[in-house]
Amino acid sequence: MLLALLAVTLVGGLAWVVPGPPRPAVAISLLGYTNDASGVSLAIIAVTNHSSFPVFVYAPTLQLQAPEASQGFTPYFGGNTNQWQRFHELLARGEGGSFMIPPPPKNPPPWRLRFFAYSDFGAVQTLRRYLHGRRLPFIVTSDWIEEKSRLPAARAQQ
Repeated sequence: MLLALLAVTLVGGLAWVVPGPPRPAVAISLLGYTNDASGVSLAIIAVTNHSSFPVFVYAPTLQLQAPEASQGFTPYFGGNTNQWQRFHELLARGEGGSFMIPPPPKNPPPWRLRFFAYSDFGAVQTLRRYLHGRRLPFIVTSDWIEEKSRLPAARAQQ
C-alpha cells in the first residue's frame, strides 16, 4: 500500500514539474491535383510527423493570402464548412497520411493549409493534462502555395 502511494506521488510530482508538450514538427505538402468520379478537382495533401513523439493532427482549413485582412489571410471553405472532417489522424513518429480536399477556385491568390495539433501523449503528459487541463492546440501551417497550373498529380510529375 505504501509503495503504491509512493508511486502515485512520484508520477503526480513528475506531471507537475514536467514541462508542457513540445511543439510538433509536422510537414504539409501539396502532392498535386486529381479529379473525382464526377470531375470535381481535388488537391492531394500529404501530412508527415517529423517529431520524435506522436502527434494528433486535425481540422484542415484552407487560407487565402489577403494582405488587406487583419491577419494577412482569409479562410476559404468553398461552400463546404465540413472540411475539418477530411483529415484527423494520430501520426506516430515518422508516420504520414494523405487526404484530398477541394482546392480554392482556379487562379487564386497564394494559399496554404492550417491544422490543429496536439502532442500531449504518454503517461506523464496525460496525467499532466488531467491535473492542469489541456492547453490549446498548436497551429501548424504549410508554406504558401502559388499555383502555376492544376494538372492532375500523375501528369504534374512527368
